[in-house]
Amino acid sequence: MNKSMLRMLVALLVLFGLIFGFITAKKVFVGKAMASYVRPPVTVSAEPARQESWGRTVSAVGTLQAEQGADLSAEVKGVVRSIYFKAGDTLPVGSMLIELDDRVEQANLKSFEAQLQLATITYERDKRLLQSRAISKTDFDTMEARFKDAQAQVERTRAIIDKMHLRAPFDGRVGVPLVKVGQYVSDGDPLVTFQSSDALYLEFFLPERYFHELRLGEPVVFTTDSYPDRKFPAEITAINVKVDDNTRSILVRATVKPFEGELLPGMFASIDVVLEENVPVVTVPQTAITYNLYGNSVFVLHEAPGSGEGRYSVERKYVQPGVRKDGRVAINSGLVAGEQVVVAGQIKLSNGSIVVIDNTVDLKGQ
Repeated sequence: MNKSMLRMLVALLVLFGLIFGFITAKKVFVGKAMASYVRPPVTVSAEPARQESWGRTVSAVGTLQAEQGADLSAEVKGVVRSIYFKAGDTLPVGSMLIELDDRVEQANLKSFEAQLQLATITYERDKRLLQSRAISKTDFDTMEARFKDAQAQVERTRAIIDKMHLRAPFDGRVGVPLVKVGQYVSDGDPLVTFQSSDALYLEFFLPERYFHELRLGEPVVFTTDSYPDRKFPAEITAINVKVDDNTRSILVRATVKPFEGELLPGMFASIDVVLEENVPVVTVPQTAITYNLYGNSVFVLHEAPGSGEGRYSVERKYVQPGVRKDGRVAINSGLVAGEQVVVAGQIKLSNGSIVVIDNTVDLKGQ
């Protein structure tokens, strides 16, 4: 081996040694840096869990019904001659709503009344003749049957005419007419809906396990899609005497307390039935709870000695949420009143994270 090759070999060995030493030194320095690195604290918003008194409720969905309401239909066939209302009118009982063309029946009535008049005269005359034995009892019985048949024809025709004049069955509000003037309707065709305007009730179903807790007079609170931020009061006034075989639930009816006309029959309602009042519960804001497949949890703050003043460590606690009310959630288990919980900023946290509290910062987007 000549001297040039030897020098080249030595140079390569020195180069590889330098590279290896650099890599080794880098790992040592990075390891020391990582060992001494302290993650900056996460800024969160927090507040203590509260001890409050809530009513114990059960939620349901139902439908508003009029205390009196009917979808009025035609009882006889005919052509619509007049409509006497506008949609939304409030009318007293007996008000004319829709009139069918009754001219043929009126003509028939006059004919039957004339026949009845003749039958009445003949009947009274034959009654006197029977007393004097001028006619036989058989002839009188035949005349009496004709007289009664004439009476029945008149009464039947008057009843038909009456059915051709649709009237309000009670005090209430009339809906949109489902027919037009000149339209032919058959018996059974729907004409208009009519609903009482002064009283409503709620109908809803509850699971049968709540039956023993239901009482007449228990308060009910509900909202509607039209007024999602307004709570309307009601009171249970009827509980069905039979559980539905298919759903294993029981029908409950609650009477709506006085209202100003904002509610209509048929509206969907979200209902809370108050089963028990003034129940002590521990509550936290809804934003404090993290929901996932492994369970629902909150982050609880603890003093973190050695981390600096105003810094806390967090502990994940699994809880059992209960009833929700006005943006807060009752915690059935897993938390005690007074424990400080994170209400915003949880997305960056894990068990043991160091945090600082700043309730003035909007953390919704973090």
